[in-house]
Parts: sequence; structure tokens; C-alpha cells
Amino acid sequence: MHKLERPTQPNELIDAKQAYTGSISQDEAWRSFKKDSVRESLKNAQDGLCAYCEIKLSQDTRIDHFKPKKLDYRLTFDWDNLVLSCDGIDSCDNKKGGEFEEYWINPYITDPASMFKFYSDGQIEGATQEAQKVIEDFGLDSPRLIMKRKGMLSFLTEELLDDIDTLEYYKNMDYPMFPTAYKQIIDKISGE
Repeated sequence: MHKLERPTQPNELIDAKQAYTGSISQDEAWRSFKKDSVRESLKNAQDGLCAYCEIKLSQDTRIDHFKPKKLDYRLTFDWDNLVLSCDGIDSCDNKKGGEFEEYWINPYITDPASMFKFYSDGQIEGATQEAQKVIEDFGLDSPRLIMKRKGMLSFLTEELLDDIDTLEYYKNMDYPMFPTAYKQIIDKISGE
């Protein structure tokens, strides 16, 4: 998880928010809303990655209400409450479900990068007790994610990066998935 910059709100969402009075259920209002511009805007802002686990998103990934819309109908079309989350079995979206905890981290609001420790064997650890709870609540330590992180990051070893030119190459590379873990491991190896 890393800090995300919220893009400009799509006009379709502004119109839907202004028109919605809570007279129909939040689920019905959201289901009937055309979400393409919202999904595309968030996908670009998140570099096509899940806001929580940083895995590649599917084409029609779900738009997650960070704080569930069932808590307050005004959250249904609240731009600051929307993120893209991975979906499917054992995904962040399914783990999180329709729950909400005050200690959860919205990466569009809070910079969470220093709250987690990543390792090249795919493991993740919370820097605080609350961060550890976030890992558990969102399934960031699921076997699926550990294996994917390990598969993508296990090549990052001190032996590989002991050459200054190789280290500089990898420091300047944009990594397609798990960029927070990638950067943290590179920084640890280089002593930064």
C-alpha cells in the first residue's frame, strides 16, 4: 500500500451525488449508476493496481466504498470514499467485506508506506499493532499474495545488487506490481 493522489472527480459522479436523495436504497442507486468513468479515473490514479495489496486489477474490477455506503447514504457517491480493490476469491474486497474499522488506512488520505515491512520472500509485517490488524483484515498476508510477491521480488538479493550499476538500474525501474514492497526492499539493500 502506498500514498495515492486522488484525481479530479468525474462529472457523472458529481451529477449522481447531487441527484441522490437517499429515497431508494444505496445498493439500488449504486447498481444503476454507470461507473465506467469512475473506474477508469481510479484505475489511472492507481496505476492499474489494487489500492490495498498492489496487485494488477482485472478489466472490470470492483469499485470499493472504503467506508461502506450502508453506514450513510451520502457515502454512496462520495468521491473521497471510492477506491479500486482487487476482487474474486480471497481478495482484499472480499476480506474487507461490508465492514469498517476506524484504524483502516485509506491510501488516498494517509501515506501507509512506512506502516508495513516487506520481505523478498513475499512476507509482510505491520510496523504497529494497528497495521498488523489491517494486514489481517484485508488479507494482505494471504498465501495467494505471499506467493505472488515472492515470485516477483525473490530476485532482489544483496548478491544481485552488489554492483552499483545494477543497483542504480533497479532503483530507477518502475515495478509493475507491489511497488511499495519493491522500493522498500531496494532501499534496505542499498542502505537508504
